[in-house]
Amino acid sequence: MHTLIVSLRRLHLVLVALAGVLALIAAGCGGGTSVAVPELTSFTSAANASSSADSAKFELSFSMTMPLSDKPLTFSAGGGFDKAADRAQLNFDLSSLAELFKSLGQSFGGTVSGDMGSPSDWKLDAIKDGDLVYVRFPLMKDQLPAGKTWVKGDLKELADQSAGDLSQFGSFAGTDPRDVFGMLKAVSGSIQTVGTEEIRGVETSHYMATIDIAKLEKLVPADQRESLGGLDKTAAQAGLTGIPIDIWIDGDQRVRKMTFEIEAKQPGTSQTTKASFEVELYDYGKPLDITLPPADQVVDAATLKTS
Repeated sequence: MHTLIVSLRRLHLVLVALAGVLALIAAGCGGGTSVAVPELTSFTSAANASSSADSAKFELSFSMTMPLSDKPLTFSAGGGFDKAADRAQLNFDLSSLAELFKSLGQSFGGTVSGDMGSPSDWKLDAIKDGDLVYVRFPLMKDQLPAGKTWVKGDLKELADQSAGDLSQFGSFAGTDPRDVFGMLKAVSGSIQTVGTEEIRGVETSHYMATIDIAKLEKLVPADQRESLGGLDKTAAQAGLTGIPIDIWIDGDQRVRKMTFEIEAKQPGTSQTTKASFEVELYDYGKPLDITLPPADQVVDAATLKTS
């Protein structure tokens, strides 16, 4: 009998210990609800706290399926902004565009002529310094004077350029990761609390909501909506009234991650469009070293205009 009681006590201790271990595991799983998450009725505080940050780094990605092509339109970017210096740096990887162009050419029964360059030629770098923008795009190097690798101008000058294909990339140079915070003004309906997750070593609260496209077009300027990569236009054309959003917010009410995703059929067709956008922000408040290009490597955009 004594042996049986001791065994039962040991079994009880083992079960208690096991329950404790399981509780710890459950608490540590991302997306769980074991930790209390603040309920929100709006993202106003998060938008304000994030946009007013002195500095931060970011990574973003965009993907969209294209009709008549088995290659999606994708691009990714990284960089950071320094509010005190009024500078921002962006580095885009547009190499998938080369494959997309080839795929579209084959879909129409043709081929894409000309040198598409190497993947490194499709890396676009942009530096914003106040109202000025510096752009480097190796694929366009033959359109620049000898020894010049950067083009300088304001956004309007770059967009209005008649100097070849460089003008097509003015919108990329004007991308500002902080523009996505404006989208939070257009959230409609209730905000769903999902749980807690760790992102880049920072504990965050995960929420889900819906962006009202009508409110987005009314409240957010068109140039800021471009940061979504045309996701709002695609949704509107497909007859959608809202875009689902997932957002992760840290303890200081700063946005750490945002994702958007839509899937819809285009009106009058059987084709389905899928599009997604994701941005992560990190290293809030840490110093950044955003250096302007050497002057002898820069050409003014105004000098590239053709007659």
